[in-house]
Amino acid sequence: MASNPPMVPEFEMFDLAGTADVTDAVRKAGMSFAKLIETTGLAVAESSRHLNEVGAASTSALATTLVDVIAVQVNAYDDNGNLTADSRTITSKLPLINFIDPVFYEWSRVRLQGRFQATEFVASTEGTVSVETQTGSSANVGLFMGLLGSGGRTSSRRGFSSGFDVDTVRESSFGNIRASAMLKPKTDIGVPKPRQLIDAPSLGILVGANLRDEVVGETTTVRKAVTIIAFKRDGTANADKVLPLSIDVQGAMWAFDDPDTATETDGEGRVFITLSRILPVKAGESAPDRTPVDVTVTARLGLVSSTTVVSF
Repeated sequence: MASNPPMVPEFEMFDLAGTADVTDAVRKAGMSFAKLIETTGLAVAESSRHLNEVGAASTSALATTLVDVIAVQVNAYDDNGNLTADSRTITSKLPLINFIDPVFYEWSRVRLQGRFQATEFVASTEGTVSVETQTGSSANVGLFMGLLGSGGRTSSRRGFSSGFDVDTVRESSFGNIRASAMLKPKTDIGVPKPRQLIDAPSLGILVGANLRDEVVGETTTVRKAVTIIAFKRDGTANADKVLPLSIDVQGAMWAFDDPDTATETDGEGRVFITLSRILPVKAGESAPDRTPVDVTVTARLGLVSSTTVVSF
């Protein structure tokens, strides 16, 4: 009898169709964003040039257009600081640019922000097929009942199996682009305003020397002489006149040297006042604290005023 050979499996494999890779998509996105930046920069430069041209044309038009306007407003005050009817206006033909400021614009900020998204999906099927075959044969020879005979037998078997695996690969990247810009007027370009003239009297404050300390018991008072001088509109002294003078002192007491004359000026337009401070004596000390302090003195005559700081 012949033996049967073993079953031999046969396999067949199927490879993946490919793998997911978004590298190429991201690279293209980066190139596109660079192009967007370049285009935006050129657009900003071109628009800035046109904005400057428009501003220059507007400035030229305003500078060459003449209108009748008040060039100077003269405010006149009397010797008491009151506004008088002598106030007047001076008219002239002036360029319109004196009153209308041309506006130059600039891009103060241009901002681009990019985020990108790319997705790639790959699916593939992997299969295996197994085929098993087996064949065999046998022969018999015998004597039976005086008879001579022979026989034979053949057999075969075939097996089949298969399997499939599905693989998927997904790769993704995401993004977006944001753009913002701000257009505003330039702050370093402007047109000077016309001058304002004031025709008015004036006041001056002169600080004198320290006067003798006044000591009463344990209280010490230091004093300072201050002179206020009044001038007329023509610059001469406003002498021998009672003026509506207002005096304000911050940080000390004050008084007129002569309460009877008070705000009446002398022959040189002067009014005399005295500042005074009471010096404190700190606990545990016998002498007063003589540390100087700053005192603000303000004299007003109508709408005219003068201020100075006195230290004593």
